[in-house]
Amino acid sequence: MTIAFYVFASVALLGAILAVQVTNLVRAVFGLLLFFGALAGLFLLLMAEFLAAVQILVYVGAVGILMLFAIMLTQRVTGDDRRGGGSRGGFWGFLLAIATFCFVLLPVLRDAHLHEQSATGASLTTKLLGERLMDPYALTLEVTALLLTAALLGAIVVAKGTSEDGEGEENE
Repeated sequence: MTIAFYVFASVALLGAILAVQVTNLVRAVFGLLLFFGALAGLFLLLMAEFLAAVQILVYVGAVGILMLFAIMLTQRVTGDDRRGGGSRGGFWGFLLAIATFCFVLLPVLRDAHLHEQSATGASLTTKLLGERLMDPYALTLEVTALLLTAALLGAIVVAKGTSEDGEGEENE
């Protein structure tokens, strides 16, 4: 179990570094997808199967594909327009990130002893959660699915483009 944690944590760290450091946007998105996948593996190790499934469906599936569509629509793959002075800005950014982390972590560690007892109550199963979400919101979910399908079709039409004779351009 410990070895699996270190493997997933290392892959997540590698994916996060890849997502931030590469200049090619497609590779950055794949690094982000690698991070999200490793995070789903960490959720599985914590016995949170539902969170792992949501992580894969929402983040890997939806957000990752959305980013790839955005890159394909803008046709800007490389990020060569970097500003100068990155080393000094990177240092101050790193210090700001560490300070923010400490600012968030210290109150959590200080109050950790207050929440030592585990909450005992009715357990919420995945089936019950699905029923509570789907029953009152079924129509909303279906309308959202139709709107997303229409947006996807519109993105395909925009990405395909048109030629001067009105026919769609064929990219070969």
